[in-house]
Amino acid sequence: MSKQRVLVTGASSGIGRSIAELLIKHDFEVLGTSRDPETIKDKIPGVNYYSLDQTSSVSINALASQVGYFDILINNAGQGQVGPFEEVPIEKIRSLFEVNLFGIVQLTQAILPSMRKRGRGLIINLSSMSGIFGVGFTSVYCGTKFAVEGMFRSLRQEVRPFGIKVVMIEPGYVATGFKQEPFMEESSDYYENAKKFKVIRDHNIETGVNPDEIAKKVLYVIGQKDPKPGYPVGGDAPSNAFLSRILPVRLVEWFQRRKFSKH
Repeated sequence: MSKQRVLVTGASSGIGRSIAELLIKHDFEVLGTSRDPETIKDKIPGVNYYSLDQTSSVSINALASQVGYFDILINNAGQGQVGPFEEVPIEKIRSLFEVNLFGIVQLTQAILPSMRKRGRGLIINLSSMSGIFGVGFTSVYCGTKFAVEGMFRSLRQEVRPFGIKVVMIEPGYVATGFKQEPFMEESSDYYENAKKFKVIRDHNIETGVNPDEIAKKVLYVIGQKDPKPGYPVGGDAPSNAFLSRILPVRLVEWFQRRKFSKH
């Protein structure tokens, strides 16, 4: 049998790189994307790199036509945000949705026909615990992840009859140096609370789980005949996801406020 072809977006660093490295070791044919592959100094041997700008329809369509069919799509690339909802410029909100939602929607739409015709396929989205419950001062980021969860869990039902599986990987804090574009003015009434939140969140990311743990979960999902809709992974993510389902919303919110007030 031929190798399974996998497309990993955002494969130049962080979680995407860890996924690409692990899949190469397990004899997959890996295609990785980056905004500018020529700038990647330490390319993973065996990975074929392609250019992709998830805010550009032209770039997405060009990639889809270049790579042809593949068996597994891993939507990993994304951006973050920190700052009070009231003060995030609307153009930045639109930009974040372009990268974190509309870009992966268009890419998925572009590859679904070939998966449907072949009667099989797997789509894995790197979602987040921020797509399960809201966290203050990351409202826009949470909004993109909630939208991804809703759209792709619905898609899961639509494409199941065609042998296509759709899965969410929902990490907690991962030590990737994940960029969070800050929107925090010192003159703002929100500034002190937002600053405290960012310090704690940055620390949580720095001390988060190794991205290799997320890659291992992706490999596990690929091996499942009938994978679950979502897989919380990393640190206390599984327990947080469970508690968010059984506890009253107000209690979950209280826990979040308490967590980010300790500094």
